[in-house]
Amino acid sequence: MRVALIACVAALAACGNRASQPAARDDAAAPRDVAVVVDVPARPLGLPDLDGYGWRKRGGHPAFRVARTAEHREDWPTVVTMCRQALAADPGHLEAAWLLAAALGKQGKHDELLVPLHLAVGGDFGKWGQASLELPALRSFLATQTGQAWRRRVEQDRSLYLAALAQAVVVTAVGDLYAFDPEAARWHRLTRTYGLVIGALRVPATNRIVYVTRQRAKLPKERRLAVGIVDLARGRTARPVDLTSGGLASPGLAAIGPVTISYAQKANPGVWIGAPVKRSPAVAGSLHLGRSRTLAWHRVDDENKLVALPPKTVRPSGPWLEIAATQAAGAVRLHGLPLANVTADWDEHGFASAIRIGKSNRVIAVPSPGVIDGNSATWSADRARLAFVARLSEECVPDAINSAAFVAAPATGQLQELERAADGLAVEWVGDRKLAIAGDRGVSIVDLDGARPVLLAGAEGLVTPRQRPACTQPDPEPTVSTDPPEPDLADPGISEVGPGEPSDAGVVDAR
Repeated sequence: MRVALIACVAALAACGNRASQPAARDDAAAPRDVAVVVDVPARPLGLPDLDGYGWRKRGGHPAFRVARTAEHREDWPTVVTMCRQALAADPGHLEAAWLLAAALGKQGKHDELLVPLHLAVGGDFGKWGQASLELPALRSFLATQTGQAWRRRVEQDRSLYLAALAQAVVVTAVGDLYAFDPEAARWHRLTRTYGLVIGALRVPATNRIVYVTRQRAKLPKERRLAVGIVDLARGRTARPVDLTSGGLASPGLAAIGPVTISYAQKANPGVWIGAPVKRSPAVAGSLHLGRSRTLAWHRVDDENKLVALPPKTVRPSGPWLEIAATQAAGAVRLHGLPLANVTADWDEHGFASAIRIGKSNRVIAVPSPGVIDGNSATWSADRARLAFVARLSEECVPDAINSAAFVAAPATGQLQELERAADGLAVEWVGDRKLAIAGDRGVSIVDLDGARPVLLAGAEGLVTPRQRPACTQPDPEPTVSTDPPEPDLADPGISEVGPGEPSDAGVVDAR
């Protein structure tokens, strides 16, 4: 005989605030083969909207900051009190929920910590899922029956989380990357820089995204570039690597740009970062570094450190990202040429008045004087359609509608215009007949079969940077949070708060 008991969580209001305990019984009289099974029920992963991740700007955050100060001095009763105040003011403050669970674990209050723990992990599984199994403050809890049930819950949720990422649309919003699961209509946070992501490069072959941040340095107005990796296949995000940390050939220049970001799959596989060997006005303002032979290349190794590559190393084949030293429009550019099965007389900026499809030998052109931006072009997975952005006119007038997104069917030569914009466009396929478009309205999912477009509220862009007219307004400087930074590594050695160790029990992240 087996007696199954369900551990209650906050999502099940009838269960209260404590996990259910095994019913009282007389052990001497109970059969020896009776086993008690505690299960933690599933809850939806992620959040229903992007605003949910903005707790640092809501009413509960002042109390949470007091809790962090108390955590630093290991005043766990105060941590518990202030985290509960934060959650009373803002029930969606996931950092407060996580820190509350850690503090209750420190106090041995295992019957109270499951509710806030499940709230935090359910809302941001990528950050706290694996970390909840490694945090020393939760070690004694994990040894209990409820703790063992929690381990099972995390492993079950891991599969659900990875499945959600596999079908998600990845977007940018308020300077970070998020994944939207269209089936569940839930959002998942991928980076946690609080507004510092300025560009990203998708690597489909490895199901990874390389992201670039521009973050504050020691001087008030100084900004430095850093590069991190989102591994969608594993559901982990690596901490951004400061580009001055590996002794780049031109540390001062590499810190602010320009740099080239690429990805190698054969020799020296991984993220490659190219920086100019010498500072010069011509190089500093260049947006064509990938063609330069004056780049010193480094690779991000498995330990997330920069390793110098031999001199005269050549950029690997495939798409690459270019980050200029300025914040002007077009400072982040994707270079995607050459494009499979497409030929054209591309100019130095990747534009052509017409393109030829290899297999069908059809010529595709947009209405004159428009030109096709080859760096924006992308094939659908079934290779039946080609999406791209076109520049409608050579004249660049601020706020003028000068970009359009098109889909071409090479088999028939049919050309379909989908959207126009003044501030540039980007396109990415999310299915054989569905396209994500980032434009003046934000990000929308367009169904080529005629269904009404779905606007992703709060999303601002795609992984692919917008191809923007040079006369558009520059992006604003990233707003740097004054809160303690969030480390990205779920390292049990640094998760435990103690003398000489970082006070990060509330912000541990899974790599």
